Amino acid sequence: MREMEENDFFIEGNGNHYNVVNFLKNHPGGCNYVEFSKTQDVISRMEKTHHSKSAFYLLREYKVGGRDEANNNGDEDLEKLVDWNRGMLSQVGNLGNRYMEWVTSPVDRKLKLFANPFIECFSITPWYVVPIVWVPILFYIIYCGILDYIDVTLDRCPIVPTISFVCLGILLWTIFEYCLHRWVFHIEPSGSSKLLIYFHFAIHGLHHKVPFDSTRLVFPPAPAALIAYVAYNLMKLIFPSSILLLLFGGALLGYVIYDMIHFYLHYGAPNEGTILYTMKRHHNQHHFAHHDKGFGISNLFWDRIFGTLILLRKLAFGIKWKNTIKTS
Repeated sequence: MREMEENDFFIEGNGNHYNVVNFLKNHPGGCNYVEFSKTQDVISRMEKTHHSKSAFYLLREYKVGGRDEANNNGDEDLEKLVDWNRGMLSQVGNLGNRYMEWVTSPVDRKLKLFANPFIECFSITPWYVVPIVWVPILFYIIYCGILDYIDVTLDRCPIVPTISFVCLGILLWTIFEYCLHRWVFHIEPSGSSKLLIYFHFAIHGLHHKVPFDSTRLVFPPAPAALIAYVAYNLMKLIFPSSILLLLFGGALLGYVIYDMIHFYLHYGAPNEGTILYTMKRHHNQHHFAHHDKGFGISNLFWDRIFGTLILLRKLAFGIKWKNTIKTS
């Protein structure tokens, strides 16, 4: 084993050494559940606490000396199926029936989606791009919605209707968010459908593969605009023109709130006893243990309604995460 550096954080398992210093800030169970394990054998502890298969797979990322072809349980290293130095989107279709197993086995590294660097730059999005792009747009849409409402109803001071319809739009977003996440983002492509594999990976699968890549946690503006266009045209079929833009502006506001909450659930450090603390635990379970549950991001309401709420076990003591959100 190489000489220990001052900021290294080694744990042991089945005779192997793992340097998890870079994982402390991302550990779903909090840094305080890992820090007391320094230099200790954690494999048996992970087994006793029923850590998921994803957790054991992720641990291989930090093995001193590099990953093994197979771990101590004989599980195959799926990363040999792809070349991480190439654009990943062009490769995933060739995984066939191994795709779902691979994409739900997380790693802690950066992912290059496209080989072309110019196209690649449009696939990554810092979190602050979302409010910068969408907040001016949604306020303009709400402003136009107010004018439409005044024109139809002749109400010259529609403060209450404006607030009411914008809030209703936010509520509509939450059900749209749940349905989109559950039945579109988590569609399971068969190995024979390369096109569906490409679609799944580009729209959501890559986030499950590299959950700690901070540039792939929010939607790039282009695909978000496409989804917004589809949502707007669906709303046109249902709602009258007098309130359409107010509802749509509210839905866009709901989307911005959703993306900001999603980023915070990955990189924020909510305090124990708050709703965001429960939501962060819930979302971590969705990523690393229960891919078929926990589809709500901005709220847990629809998971309760549709029976996909993840039951969180009681912990011996509260989780403490490290806040790693960068504001500059």
